[in-house]
Amino acid sequence: MIEIERKVDLSGVASLGKAKVTIGYELANQRVTLRLDGHLMHVVHDGVLVKILPAPIDADQRTGLRGAKVAAGELPAPAAGSVRAERRVPADGVIVVARQRLRVGRTYAGELVTVHVEDTYFRITLNGADLSLHPRKTQRPVTRFRARIHAPKL
Repeated sequence: MIEIERKVDLSGVASLGKAKVTIGYELANQRVTLRLDGHLMHVVHDGVLVKILPAPIDADQRTGLRGAKVAAGELPAPAAGSVRAERRVPADGVIVVARQRLRVGRTYAGELVTVHVEDTYFRITLNGADLSLHPRKTQRPVTRFRARIHAPKL
């Protein structure tokens, strides 16, 4: 396991050699530790595991990276709780989170649902009850957390 410290630029990208890795705008202008282990890259910020992404560099190329060292200690625990987003279900029953379409169902049209965003899936709940579970296809960050609730037109 290799550990590298990098600063995330203002657009949320860190560089590993010639590879550019999108870490996320929420860590822009912050210093992070990237731990490369097998086919995964763990992003650690302030002693908390923030993200797990696919490793962008092959194992044989990792030792040649600037600042690479053998990882010391165990991987820190993930942050408590998941990222949550709220969405109002439209008439067609499909909501969008992180540019991914998620089918909730027409049955729940007009309801305010909570989307729990994990590393590999989206879990949709309504009043604490699970509605559905969807695989996460991309690692795009969630940029809108609250549903826009329009006032009824008079």
